[in-house]
Amino acid sequence: MARITTSATVEAGSGLGKTHYVYAIATGTITTAAAIASITTTYFGSIVAVEAITDGKHVLVEGGTGGAEAVSGISLVATFNGTNG
Repeated sequence: MARITTSATVEAGSGLGKTHYVYAIATGTITTAAAIASITTTYFGSIVAVEAITDGKHVLVEGGTGGAEAVSGISLVATFNGTNG
């Protein structure tokens, strides 16, 4: 949950713990299973949620090094910065 520091300011990253990444997977290029294997073994992320296994759907990743968008067929959609401890 974001921390409200004043009535007009919200502090980003509060309450997340580790950094979270949202990736889209182009299943015409890479299977969802192969994308998840790459994210977990090469980039050390933990899969938190999978939207679906069809083209362009998203996976939510907690922690890891980030950078999985370097793999063909995986696109970074959003990053929610946390402590990444």
